[in-house]
Amino acid sequence: MEFIEIKDGCYYFKSAVNIGYILSGDRSMGMLIDAGLEASAAKKALKTLQEERLPVTHLFITHAHADHFGGAQYVQKNVDVHTIAPALEEAIMRYPTLEPMYLFHGNVPLKEMRNKFLEAPPISIDEICEPGIWKKDSFEVTFMAFPGHSYNQFGVLYKNILYAADSFLGKEVLEKHKIPFIVDSASNFSTLQDLLKAEVSGMLPGHGSFLERYEDTIKANIEVHQRVLSQVNNFLIASGDRGLSLEDLISKMLLKHEIEPANLGSYSLFRTAVTSYLIQLIEERKAVYTIKEGRPMVFSGQSSA
Repeated sequence: MEFIEIKDGCYYFKSAVNIGYILSGDRSMGMLIDAGLEASAAKKALKTLQEERLPVTHLFITHAHADHFGGAQYVQKNVDVHTIAPALEEAIMRYPTLEPMYLFHGNVPLKEMRNKFLEAPPISIDEICEPGIWKKDSFEVTFMAFPGHSYNQFGVLYKNILYAADSFLGKEVLEKHKIPFIVDSASNFSTLQDLLKAEVSGMLPGHGSFLERYEDTIKANIEVHQRVLSQVNNFLIASGDRGLSLEDLISKMLLKHEIEPANLGSYSLFRTAVTSYLIQLIEERKAVYTIKEGRPMVFSGQSSA
C-alpha cells in the first residue's frame, strides 16, 4: 500500500480500495478518509502516518460499504479519533448487518452473505455531516453529497482536491466490473454530471488512481451506465407483450456481460444494480410492472401489461 502525496496537505494510500488523508495547515490535525476493507489495511495506514509523524485526529467514512469502513473499528480502537459520516450511511455503520440484509430482500441473510465484503465490524459515529463547509479550528473542508452508488454517499473537497469516494470508478476498475454497483440510477447520472462540471485540481476515486485530468474517466463512467441502461430497456422492448420476470431480466443482463457470480452475495450486488436501472425506466414511464401468476413481471412502456 503506497503512501502518495498529491500536494501539500493532501495524500492517499493507493490500494484496491483507496484511503485518503488530509492534513490541517498548522499540522495539528489529520483526517483519514475511509479505512479500507479490513483491519490490516487500517493498521498499515496508521503505521505509515506514525512513521511520518502525521496526526490522526479525525476519521471520515464516505459511505457504508464494507470495503470502505471495514478497517474503521481498528482505527477507533487504536487512535482517539472523532468519526464523521453521512446520515443514513451512519446507521448502517452502527448496525452493519443492515447491508447484507437489504441486499437479501430484507430477510435475515444467509450465513454466506455475512462476510467481510458485505458486513464490516460496527463502529460508533460522533458527528453526522451535512453538505457544505465543515470547520474545526484551522481545519476547513467541504463535504459534498454524491448519491447513486450508495444512498447518501459523500465526498470531501480539500485544497481543491476532491476525494470522490465511489461516485465514479477508474477506467480499469470500470471495465472489470462490467455492471457497476449502484442503488439509484437516476441519482448516479446526476452525480456524474455534477462531477463533470466540477472545477477542481484533481479527483481521487475510491477505486483507481488520482487524476488531474478526470473528464475522460467520468465520461467513460457515464457511457457505461448509459449503455447498461439501454441494454435493460432493449431487453424489455424485445420481450414485447410477454414481458420478463425480474429474475429473467437479471439473468439476461448477466449472460450478456458473461458474468457468472461466484456466490449469492455477488449475485445480490448485480441484482441490485440491474434493478436500479429498471427503477429509472419505470420512473421515466419507459417500463411498467405488474404481478402476474405470483411473479413480478416487467414490460417496456411501449407494451401493455
